[in-house]
Amino acid sequence: GTVGARAKLLITERIMTDGNETAYTDFSVTMDGEDSACDLISRSVAKDNSHQEFRSVIKGNTRCTGHSECDAILVGNGTVSAAPELFAGNIDAALIHEAAIGKIAGEQILKLRTLGLTEEEAEEKIIEGFLVG
Repeated sequence: GTVGARAKLLITERIMTDGNETAYTDFSVTMDGEDSACDLISRSVAKDNSHQEFRSVIKGNTRCTGHSECDAILVGNGTVSAAPELFAGNIDAALIHEAAIGKIAGEQILKLRTLGLTEEEAEEKIIEGFLVG
């Protein structure tokens, strides 16, 4: 889509796949309006043998700000591909992309286990907090 002058686009998605599911995200935003802005935020969890692909393209053709963020947790044999792309067509376009993919840290699970949760319950709580956050 195209973002006009002084307009702001905010897209937030939360995805969880499991089994053999596949999820595709493909955002493409062009900012042609002066002082426009966009935020594309994805948080996802890929469990079991599932696969996810995240692609975002932000084009800044004028004075604007753009931000793309993809954070994903892998569980089991889940896989995630993140491909953020930025194009600045104006010296005053300020564009940022961030991507982080990884497993749940062992110390997070250990901390919750000391509070009486099983490993599975701890993992569920961490995932729930991540997706809500």
